[in-house]
Amino acid sequence: MAARFREWQGLQDRESSGEARFIHQTYLAMLARLVARRFVAPHRLISNAEELLEVINVDYFNRRGISNFGEGDLFSWIPLEARWEPDLEGLVLETVQGLADALTSHDFTDATPGILDNLYGPTPPRWLTEYLVEDELGLSGDAGLSMLDPACCTGTFLSAAIQAMSRAVAQRGGDPIDVLFEAPEKFRGMDRDPLSVALARLNYLLALGDLVQQEHPPFLLPVYLADADQVPKFGPDNQVAILPTTAGDFPLPLPFIENPLMLDWVLGRLTNYMDGARLRLHVQSEDLAVQEVLNAYYNYLTAPKPRTPVPDPLTQQQADTLLQTARMLVHLHIQGEGVLWLNMVQNLAAPAVFFHVRFDRLGGQGSAALLEASSASYLRPGGQAAILTSSADITPLTVTRLERTVKLDVEGGPISHDSSWADAKAGVRVTEEP
Repeated sequence: MAARFREWQGLQDRESSGEARFIHQTYLAMLARLVARRFVAPHRLISNAEELLEVINVDYFNRRGISNFGEGDLFSWIPLEARWEPDLEGLVLETVQGLADALTSHDFTDATPGILDNLYGPTPPRWLTEYLVEDELGLSGDAGLSMLDPACCTGTFLSAAIQAMSRAVAQRGGDPIDVLFEAPEKFRGMDRDPLSVALARLNYLLALGDLVQQEHPPFLLPVYLADADQVPKFGPDNQVAILPTTAGDFPLPLPFIENPLMLDWVLGRLTNYMDGARLRLHVQSEDLAVQEVLNAYYNYLTAPKPRTPVPDPLTQQQADTLLQTARMLVHLHIQGEGVLWLNMVQNLAAPAVFFHVRFDRLGGQGSAALLEASSASYLRPGGQAAILTSSADITPLTVTRLERTVKLDVEGGPISHDSSWADAKAGVRVTEEP
């Protein structure tokens, strides 16, 4: 818990980084996981304590083919804490069970994005996010466009993009499952606030709708705990990305930046080797135990991986680079940090991945400085960017694009927060600023 709390503190404002706030945010993150569980399997209650723990540590979602829902993140300390006193351990599980029981009277079959956002804070109204995504960025007219939200908060703009894609697929008579294949490839986000990311992942899942309530192919939720302002650093010949952290610099070979599935499928397999190193400590020194498991991991890296999304082996040079990161991660695991830093590396790679991939569109909520900096780092040549630059609960609202700024004046009284853009158009006047 101490390591997670320390890293969480580093991402907070100084006046709001106390233990009480960390516990409160953990509570909300657990609530998000329980809501997600009830959504993906709405007709079956959590059966026992074992399944409850699987939901909390998100193994449940991995088994259902939903990756990057929060495995090993900053809020995963409850089932990992090895020093609970016997009475306290029971109380913790009783508290989580009580939270799960409180949800049994609610039907989450048709839950929509934003269901927990009021517990986090003000978010832009639905009609406004749809306006920016569909009208300013044009995603309603071209389902093939990609979009990055560089400071996605609870994922309202990502959810609007997914829903715009769903409508476009339905209008052209396409197969709804296409959304599940295409949305995670095209609509991605990051944020430096851990609770925002937890809620954004939930909202992304909810935006996919009943597609995740049936049998579906594995997919990765592309929302990451990372800072868009963290300029990617690359080593010689741009073949290595270097991730600076409070635990040291972690190098990643270029294939992991070109294909983020490598972070999940290849780096994520390191957990098995971490546990192996720990088991060896009763007969070997730490350095020898780590080296033994890394020898085996090296063989895995340099071997073909048929029937996986990443079948090609790494070259010797690429494997050597990744082993530097693997060695640090295994040592940190042995020293009591758990899989925290594995999760952190998988997330902190996002700016480098997005810098390499680039996007057709960039949208969300933030400052004009965020618009300019993120556009320079993540937007493709000829792409478009638009940011909501004023508070969502006042008018006039301002949407800033690279080439122009528009104001949206609400006429004829307030518009419901849950209104769609189609319903709100009659009450909104769009004017360009001089």
